[in-house]
Amino acid sequence: MNHQPKRHSKKTGLPPGSLVYTGSHHEPTKLTLYRFDQQTFETFSGITALSQIDPAKVNWINISGFTDTETIALIGEKFGLHPLLLEDILNSDHMPTVEDLDNCLFITLKILDIKNIKSELDIHHASFVIGKHYLLSFSETENQVFQPVIERLENDKGKARVKKADYLSYLLIDKIVDNYYLVLDQLEDNMDAIESQLLREPSQRLAGEIMTQKKLLIMLRKSVNPFRDEVRKITREESRFVTKDTLKYLNDVYDHLNQIIQTIDNFREMISDMMDLLMANNANRMNSIMTTLTLISSIFIPLTFIVGIYGMNFRYFPEVDWKYGYPAVMTMILMIGLGMYLYMRRKKWF
Repeated sequence: MNHQPKRHSKKTGLPPGSLVYTGSHHEPTKLTLYRFDQQTFETFSGITALSQIDPAKVNWINISGFTDTETIALIGEKFGLHPLLLEDILNSDHMPTVEDLDNCLFITLKILDIKNIKSELDIHHASFVIGKHYLLSFSETENQVFQPVIERLENDKGKARVKKADYLSYLLIDKIVDNYYLVLDQLEDNMDAIESQLLREPSQRLAGEIMTQKKLLIMLRKSVNPFRDEVRKITREESRFVTKDTLKYLNDVYDHLNQIIQTIDNFREMISDMMDLLMANNANRMNSIMTTLTLISSIFIPLTFIVGIYGMNFRYFPEVDWKYGYPAVMTMILMIGLGMYLYMRRKKWF
């Protein structure tokens, strides 16, 4: 597993609302404004793009990288965001949540990266702030998850250009959830490979791989399960920032998250079964070794008894002066050993 260093100590002693990034992805802060309506689609970059916001259009401000907290503070001031909300945006350990505030709808969730999934799972903190004519998206790193949505907007495909900011937020959330399926597919491939090796040639090394996959599933469930509950909250509670039409699409996202949770639970059961199978294989292998050693010992017990008798140093032995004493004893030892071996084979003890 790839254990990222914890940054909780960065906030020690600071007052509430202090803007401190607690994550470990130190990428430069980038700001891009996508301004569009049914007829036009425009792109602006940099902090100066905030001056190009048009209330008559949908304004999507995408911010990646949290190293420049001054820029984050400036965005919060521009849109009237509370410092505590900005603090949650910069807190990479914040659990997925939904808060319906007076001037916006705040959503936090996790973006999962499937790179090097066999040994690590990168979890990126992301947040959305939905207003009447704008959408703010914050992510720890610059990723390609949103690129299909940008292309759809640019090429005027689908309903995105005729909808509002809440529908755009649904599209982005849907892409993040779709990425969860990619992670599940990779995890399933990993477990299939482990299972095949477990059945073909079990080894103690597999225990480490099984535990790695188990930890990945725990981290995945920890990221997905709270978000599912928060999406359910959006669909049940009315919000000024989400239309009824968009709620139908969010219900579909909720169904997908339910399916993902069920798949994760099934995978966890598979992992437990594989660990039980590995332990059973180890126990059977040990039992087989002990059985073999016991049978060998059983064969040699009477032979050792005979050798022990003739190894005594008494002066008078009836067979000592017998010409064929040694060959006779050796023949008897071989016959007893062979007889016990054939008897055990007939009983199918090995």
